[in-house]
Amino acid sequence: MPKLTTDQIVAIDKALWDIEIRFLDIRVEMIDHAATSLEGMEGDFNVNLERYIADNKRELRKNYRQFKMNAWIKGVKLLFSNLFTVRFMLILAGVYALLYVDYSFQGREGVTTIFVLMSALAFPVLWIYYLYVGFTKQKKQFSTAERLLEFFGGMLITFCFLIRDRIDKAEIEDTAKLLYYAFIISFYVMMVITYRFLIRFYNSRYQVA
Repeated sequence: MPKLTTDQIVAIDKALWDIEIRFLDIRVEMIDHAATSLEGMEGDFNVNLERYIADNKRELRKNYRQFKMNAWIKGVKLLFSNLFTVRFMLILAGVYALLYVDYSFQGREGVTTIFVLMSALAFPVLWIYYLYVGFTKQKKQFSTAERLLEFFGGMLITFCFLIRDRIDKAEIEDTAKLLYYAFIISFYVMMVITYRFLIRFYNSRYQVA
């Protein structure tokens, strides 16, 4: 079979989507492998594609799960490496300074109230954005960026609501509690920065508008 046409590449992409290969970057990798296999087959392209998907569906899904796990690991490594940068230290220092100024005027209870309100607002905003992307850019989502958002979006509940109560009740200096609040806020700021970096990187790499 000669080199595949653009329409045939699109057909492979649709076939992978139909078996729930959702992330664009992973589909692109799988399209390359599928195209190579299909170009070596004789006969009708559509028949060959249907047979290829049927014969390899289990393996394709297995590889997809592995790709997603690798994407998650890559995103976590990138985020945590960003925590050891000058940028993060400056963000942390700036947030801590703002909280300390507020603490000077309103005390710890005032700072705690602000932190709770920010957390309560951040969680729905995060998931509304996630659902928006899911509906409007279904076929243009990238594994590392979206897995990062999913995982650390869930951590927001743990750190901001569950652990916060323990921190508030702990017999430690108020300045240490302020540092905890500042770190959590800075952590999520860095998560957003990392997410945006990944989106720009993948949009450029895969030429997505």
